[in-house]
Amino acid sequence: MTMVFVYICIIGVPAILVFFTIKKIIRARTVKQHGIKTKAVITHITLINFSKGASDNLTLEYNDSTGIRHRAQATTVPGQYKPGDTTPLRYLDNKPSYYTIDGMEQGQWVILVFCILLLAFTIFASYKIDEMVQSSNLHFSP
Repeated sequence: MTMVFVYICIIGVPAILVFFTIKKIIRARTVKQHGIKTKAVITHITLINFSKGASDNLTLEYNDSTGIRHRAQATTVPGQYKPGDTTPLRYLDNKPSYYTIDGMEQGQWVILVFCILLLAFTIFASYKIDEMVQSSNLHFSP
């Protein structure tokens, strides 16, 4: 019985990641199809250095159809923008905090593929672990 719980935990984490990534992709597609187009102004740029490169973390601001100002975040290649530049942005009228910027969903597909591969690996690993436990009559007890 405890092994079933272990298998659920091993497979459950990547399954949850796949679920939330798909949900995020669907939301981005919905915003892209039904969102209101506006211009966002880049208000602040923070350079983030990694061991193998860097990226710019952008802080953007945009007004919804009622004139209320909202903040947005995006990550891009360093040096592509400077404060004061504008970029096209779409947001949902009934939920202005749901927004998408052109090209933003491309990274989500990479994450989805990674999560699916991780899920497949954990399913295979759980199967092999169960096979080993069954063949050696080992019992797992924490």
